[in-house]
Amino acid sequence: MKTFTNKTKACLFIRVSTAQQDYDRQISDLTVYCKQKGYMITKVIATKITGTKTLADRQDLQELLASANQNEFQKVIVTEISRIGRNARDIRNTIDQLHRKKIAVVFKNIGGLESIDENGNESFVTNIIIAIYSELAQEEKRILSERIKSGLAEARRKGKRMGRPEGVEDISDLKKKYPKLIADLKKGSSLTECCKLHGVSRNTVIKVKRIMAT
Repeated sequence: MKTFTNKTKACLFIRVSTAQQDYDRQISDLTVYCKQKGYMITKVIATKITGTKTLADRQDLQELLASANQNEFQKVIVTEISRIGRNARDIRNTIDQLHRKKIAVVFKNIGGLESIDENGNESFVTNIIIAIYSELAQEEKRILSERIKSGLAEARRKGKRMGRPEGVEDISDLKKKYPKLIADLKKGSSLTECCKLHGVSRNTVIKVKRIMAT
């Protein structure tokens, strides 16, 4: 006998910027949020990629939009707007494409603000809030980039040696040496699992994760 549910179908959309981070916390927080709201999680998209990449280069966003076209969910749940990206125009473009399918984006950190109402309509106030937070996400990335550039310039001024220390393997060499390890890390395998599968030390796995973020 088939059972039917009227629960709202939700997609958890999670992004972290570097290989040193994990997305377990975001998944946990959003799962609890969905349970509180009575949403049924039908898809989870979690990836490690910088938010500065364009929409065309974001495989996670492409997967999100493709799944939206297949009507796999009614709401996209994110911890904050910067998880969608750091470019205000791309953020708006992504949200607009979801809105065409009457799919709302829910921003947990803005009190659960939804980008459209239950009838699929946008509101002036909501669009203004989304625009402000999108610009803030973009500005935060610009400020961080400027700080990094400034720090490097100051280090050079003080005569500090920049680049790869002597004795450290070249990034390209590591990528050629551990292609299968890199593939498993991209799939989300843990440090412990990778150590066992590939017979390498924990430090080696961490080193490879670091070069994946470059």
